[in-house]
This record gives sequence, C-alpha cells and structure tokens, in this order.
Amino acid sequence: MNRLLAILAGSTLLTVAGAAQATAQAADEAASAVVTRTCVSSYRGVVVNELCAVVYGDQVTFTGTATPSSVAWSPRAVPFRFTASVVGGLQLGALKPAPVVRRSATEVGTISGVVPCGSTAEATIEATEWGWPPSIATLAVPANC
Repeated sequence: MNRLLAILAGSTLLTVAGAAQATAQAADEAASAVVTRTCVSSYRGVVVNELCAVVYGDQVTFTGTATPSSVAWSPRAVPFRFTASVVGGLQLGALKPAPVVRRSATEVGTISGVVPCGSTAEATIEATEWGWPPSIATLAVPANC
C-alpha cells in the first residue's frame, strides 16, 4: 500500500512539474508577442476616413471610422465600401455598411482574420456617396510572427 502511494505521489509530482513548465513557456511566448497599431486617414471634402490595423502575431484586425469635415454637418447615413485581404491571397472580409455618421468619429466597421506569418494584409475603406469626391484610405501591414 505504501509503495502504491509513493508511486502515485511521484506521478502527481511529475504531472504538476510538467504543467508548471508548460505554463511558464506559454507565459514567455505571450510576453514576447508584439502588438502593433497603425493608422492612416484620407480626406477629400466631406468626411475623413480613418483606417487602423492592430496586429498581434498572425491576428489582424482592421477598424474603419468616419468623421465629418464640417462643424455644420447634419447626422446622416453614409454608404461605405470596406474590404480586407491577404495580399495575393485570401479575402478576410468585405462590408458595405451605411452607418449614421454623427458629428464625431463614427465606427464604420471591423474586419478581423488570421494571416500567414510573413505575409501582408491590406484593407481599404471608402465613402461611396454618389456625387462626393473619392475619399479612399488604404493600409497594408505585415504579419511578423
């Protein structure tokens, strides 16, 4: 009986030691991951489009916002085209939202995805209101895993 308890205790100790090592290794990997945030904007008359990307390893999130260029702006729905893809590859998403753009920054949409390490993800946002001058913001970011 004592021998069985000794074997079980030794086995439990090895399991706990292995779990602790795995947890420490995961913590080291998480600490070494870098989060980068990059933004660009485009202004051509009516609204300012801002496109931001957050990259964390192979995860990329693009967020688009629109801000009126005039203090005399009256809130109204504005149509947009928002796309994101891996350069030369898979499309991450495509949106055609028409949010009500208020007097402050209004979120147009978010597109997220996983991209292959070493590749580049690119997104474009543009207001598509008929009669407005084109206001296109494009952003390309690398996935440096």
